[in-house]
Amino acid sequence: MTYKQEIIDFYNARTNYDNQATLNRAIALFDYATPYPGQWVLDVATGTGNIALKAAQKVGTSGYVIGIDLATELLKIAQQKIQAENLSNVGLIEVDAEAYQPEADKFDAIYCSYAIVLFPNIPKILENWYRFLKFGGFIAFTCSSENSYLALSIVEACAKNGITLPNLHEPLGTPERIQHLLTQAKFNQIQIHPRQMGTYLSLEKAQSRWNGQFWLHIDNPLRQLKPEKISLLKASYDEEIAALETEQGVWHEELIYYVVARKI
Repeated sequence: MTYKQEIIDFYNARTNYDNQATLNRAIALFDYATPYPGQWVLDVATGTGNIALKAAQKVGTSGYVIGIDLATELLKIAQQKIQAENLSNVGLIEVDAEAYQPEADKFDAIYCSYAIVLFPNIPKILENWYRFLKFGGFIAFTCSSENSYLALSIVEACAKNGITLPNLHEPLGTPERIQHLLTQAKFNQIQIHPRQMGTYLSLEKAQSRWNGQFWLHIDNPLRQLKPEKISLLKASYDEEIAALETEQGVWHEELIYYVVARKI
């Protein structure tokens, strides 16, 4: 199975994705950057359309929103929402975000909620977004700290067993790296707003967060491992998590960076 097919299958299986928490954390991007009536908006990896629908309300009937995604089942849900709200100013396209090539200077705003880390070539994606934007336009996206979702414990457990596991969140995992990548892509007026959504988990729940195998990354060495090796990784992970336990439980970081940058 290819990496992109793995991504498609993973998200197509998440037809119960929508809840108040996922909605709130997505549309929180509008707290930092919002489009105006009459503007054109691109929502990359639109999923069930939470960002796209909110943007459509913002730009009104004189504006337009395009939502793109590869997950057919999620796009079906988004289309149902569009029809339920009788919106005529938002359209969906089933397309690979890396292959999508509209004309230059088309959009006033580009959003991407919780998906930018899934693109293998983030500098190229940012370069594309810069080209798609009109001057004065902005991008707004979310990404997570490199230690969110116990990622560093997973990486360390693999390292103890001779497996080099790339951290999905590492490229955009600190404000400094975010700033560097956006500056390289020629963006200006970069704003990085951290929001800590983490909580303490019981030891059992924290250990259940990783099964020793699943890892969404194009260079995922775990795909090729035999069950016996996976069991060793899982045991090492459980030990790593047990070492983090305090009286409050195990801290499960979910530090989200809400990022806005402009083309000026």
